Amino acid sequence: MSLKTRLLMVGISVLIIQFTKAQTSIKSDPSTFVTPINWSKFQKKAPSTELASTVKATLLNANRYALSTWFHTVKKYQVDSSGYLDLKSKSKVNEYRYRFPAAMAFGLAISIKTNIYNPAITGVSVKEAKDKAILLATSVAYDHKINGTNKVWGGDWQAAHWAYYAGYSAWLLWDEFSSKDQANIARMIVAEADRFLPTAPLYYKDSTGKVLFVGDSKIEEDAWNAELLYLAAEMLPNHPNSNKWLAKSVEYLIAATALPSDLTNTRILHGKPVSSWVKGYNMEEPGFVINHGIIHPQYNALASMINAPIVFSLAEKPTPEAARFNLDKIYYSVTTHRFSSPPYKAPGGTMYQEGSPEVYYPEGSDWGFGVYDNFANLDIAAFTYGWDNLAKKHKGQYWAKLHTQKVLAQQNRFADKHTYADDHENSYLGKEEAIASRMGSAWMTMWLQQQVPAVYDNKPISK
Repeated sequence: MSLKTRLLMVGISVLIIQFTKAQTSIKSDPSTFVTPINWSKFQKKAPSTELASTVKATLLNANRYALSTWFHTVKKYQVDSSGYLDLKSKSKVNEYRYRFPAAMAFGLAISIKTNIYNPAITGVSVKEAKDKAILLATSVAYDHKINGTNKVWGGDWQAAHWAYYAGYSAWLLWDEFSSKDQANIARMIVAEADRFLPTAPLYYKDSTGKVLFVGDSKIEEDAWNAELLYLAAEMLPNHPNSNKWLAKSVEYLIAATALPSDLTNTRILHGKPVSSWVKGYNMEEPGFVINHGIIHPQYNALASMINAPIVFSLAEKPTPEAARFNLDKIYYSVTTHRFSSPPYKAPGGTMYQEGSPEVYYPEGSDWGFGVYDNFANLDIAAFTYGWDNLAKKHKGQYWAKLHTQKVLAQQNRFADKHTYADDHENSYLGKEEAIASRMGSAWMTMWLQQQVPAVYDNKPISK
């Protein structure tokens, strides 16, 4: 064998070893691909309008409850021998084990990093609040199957949702996390994002109008799966799968809010007609959602559909146009579309009621009739990003004031600042945790828009 050949073989061997090490590194510790948020870009004062002050107050109330009654009395969280919270013992249902602490971490991390956290309101120091937010997020990641110890969750229905909340919280506080916890968080995000690469979004009805999931739109699942995918793409922009995650998130975003008319929609969205993107639809004309077997206003107001500009702006990137696809029609359906009675419940009319925070439910509500935070979050995003343009009489800011004031009034009934009195108001087991996530999202929308206004683009998406 010639010297030249031997040198060539040695070079190839080195390349193979380097490639293998790189692949092992990606799997074992993808945190090396994380780009932390450059907080020096976000130094302007927080918004101080009356609406902003109300939103801030609701979020700080949620923080107060999280750090006191919820953490110590409701959940009775304890650190076990692993150094993490024993989350798996709190329920037999993974949604309740992991969605709830991830959502509370989300609300806390937002307050802390936007510098509105106030110990005088919460009764807990900034350090303790930060330590608890980190403990909540890291305990969620620790139990993920990819991290190899407890192996409790991963790949579940909703798992992308929990990974998003925990991962987003960690991204905000990234420099405060140990290298071990950074690795756990990144592995969790990568594992959850990768599992969607070979899968297609789900649809309530197919392209022929055939019902695929009776009474169950897939807007919610598609939206939270998209959320995790674009978080992964922007949080780990140098990861080999980053572009694939971004492309897949666009596919899921478009599917989430597709209407029957989009099956023939020739509008070019990210390089091809909308009709080429969609294989069915998840909403009914003119923009309402069927879920739990009924026209369900609460599923028109999903936080998972409206958080994209926050993530992309934090990464100093433009937001894909797909992230606001048909959101103006969703908002039209709650503010302006009129339901006649009969066939719908008396008295009929629009979902939003002029001069009131109350919401009309055309076919009733199985979650309760005292939920306003999701509508407040929807309203704030609608007027912030301009997709309240189809609302006829009153725009998003009008409705946001009504709904946020109602949330604050609910909280002010109780000394510990929890929100709901009973299941008639909201029967979901994670109702208080949802307040933290939705009002956290609402505050982040207002705060970040004042820092760096969101920019959208419609460029082709390639893998």
